[in-house]
Amino acid sequence: MHASDVMRFGLATGVLAGSVALLSAQSERFVSLSPVTHVSEHWTVEGSAPDTWSVKDRVIVCTGKPNGFLRSKKVYRNFIFRAEWRFQKEGWKDQPPRYPNAGYFIHAGTIEETWPRSLEIQGHYGEAGSLFGVRGGRVSGAHRGPVHENRKPFGDWESIEIQSLGGIVTVTLNGKKMNEGHDFEPTEGNICLQSEGWPVFYRNLQVRELD
Repeated sequence: MHASDVMRFGLATGVLAGSVALLSAQSERFVSLSPVTHVSEHWTVEGSAPDTWSVKDRVIVCTGKPNGFLRSKKVYRNFIFRAEWRFQKEGWKDQPPRYPNAGYFIHAGTIEETWPRSLEIQGHYGEAGSLFGVRGGRVSGAHRGPVHENRKPFGDWESIEIQSLGGIVTVTLNGKKMNEGHDFEPTEGNICLQSEGWPVFYRNLQVRELD
């Protein structure tokens, strides 16, 4: 190998190593919120009985009854949150639009009539990715209603990415940006996993705080 080839190979190797190191550093900035053995490692149970929620193979399992939610132990303001969820397929007999209901609260504060004052990113199968205010929370410019595109079959795992940064909330569903809102209140609070009436599973939960 000529000296020039050695130099080019060395530069290419260095660039590759630098890229790997950068990607590694970026991924390390995400913190897992998936419990190993018990939900209390990262979450507190509110609304429902503690045994409504359990952990199996790092998947959060919820019976769905009574209604309730898990609240993150930490408060967040600017962040990216990623998660996957699915509903129990077996036993569901009702037809649309009465799909099972679940979802995510962000910037969650005090409870007002069962649910926290917050923004909700809908996990209801027929409206997944909808964004709206709950119990006095508010957001402008966001879509709420049925969502039919870029969906997985009922009972399959679906992914959500929620970013709150600089006064804008964006929602990415199954890898595609589906919603955006601005001028929202509250502007900080907990992240919550919600369940409402039917068995639901959550996994691969992670959050990255943004400057």
